[in-house]
Amino acid sequence: MKYFFFALITLSATPVVHISPLQLFIVWNVGQGQWTTSVNSESCLHFDIGGESFPWKKVRKLCEKKENRIYLSHWDWDHVGGLSRWPWGWKRHKTCIALRPLGKSSLKKMKLLSGFTDCQELTREIQIWTPRSAKDSNSQSHVLKFQRILLPGDSPTSQEKFWRPTNLTQDVTLLILGHHGSATSTSEDTLKQMPALRMAISSARWSRYGHPHPDVQARLKRKKVPLLRTEDWGHLHFQQ
Repeated sequence: MKYFFFALITLSATPVVHISPLQLFIVWNVGQGQWTTSVNSESCLHFDIGGESFPWKKVRKLCEKKENRIYLSHWDWDHVGGLSRWPWGWKRHKTCIALRPLGKSSLKKMKLLSGFTDCQELTREIQIWTPRSAKDSNSQSHVLKFQRILLPGDSPTSQEKFWRPTNLTQDVTLLILGHHGSATSTSEDTLKQMPALRMAISSARWSRYGHPHPDVQARLKRKKVPLLRTEDWGHLHFQQ
């Protein structure tokens, strides 16, 4: 599957009318948080569902009548919080958790996830790296590769040294910046392991949280990798 690395960028009031909704990878503009979705004719694959606001009307149009598979990198609220508002009808019909966070979290989050069943089958086109040991929630992040897109959750540089030598990185063309562009992720050495990288995306709010960090922006600039920020452009639609 090839990606045309021009993002069809839309603000919340601008519809995408000239692209089939069955062939999209979307980075949702949710403020500080992460929610990305791959849409095909039968299913929606959601990689984390967190943020400060949620595009439910747009997601409903694309995904309500399809199977919804949810992959969660770790327990942080800005990666799982949207599940608290997940429409009940979808959950009962065709929604399942394909990947749960490692370890335990607050009783509120544990109870939230207990209301969802596990998917019976995994999606073959997704590769998953899971840390063997971790001292905090960010370090517990699963790292996912979907086709040629890398989604490292909030995996910090201390964990990057373990997964960057794997086959996750060599052909990656689109990077969802780790920890929303924090300086604690996306190290120089990690970027060197991505020779095919063509674009990076920060799903964050610079105006409030300072992400993406200037150091990360400088690293990408040295590598000549364009950076898109959902804060500036809104929802980012990539045609598959």
